[in-house]
Amino acid sequence: MANLLEDTKRLSAKLDVISKKISESVSSSSKNDDQRMDVTEAQQYIPGHPAVQTIYGWTSNNQIPYHKIGKRIFFVKSELDEWLSKEQHQSQEDLQREAEEFVNKKRKPYQL
Repeated sequence: MANLLEDTKRLSAKLDVISKKISESVSSSSKNDDQRMDVTEAQQYIPGHPAVQTIYGWTSNNQIPYHKIGKRIFFVKSELDEWLSKEQHQSQEDLQREAEEFVNKKRKPYQL
């Protein structure tokens, strides 16, 4: 009976250690996703490494998610990841369908 109690205490201690490691891992991964980058760091992070001036152009046209405090522009890694995943090329059929939907929506009904 004493062995059972000791084994239970050891298992409980091991579970506490595992639980702490898991929570540390989750918090560190969320911190990495919320990592802030300046323009040059974002340039190195974005595939193709666009020019810094290109990134400034994207921000002025609101094509890329960014934050501005005072005169400083910065980017959040998780937002850039989401933006990059949305920026996938569309197939020819998708482009044709979108064009037809746009034309049909803008077309005025025929009046006599």
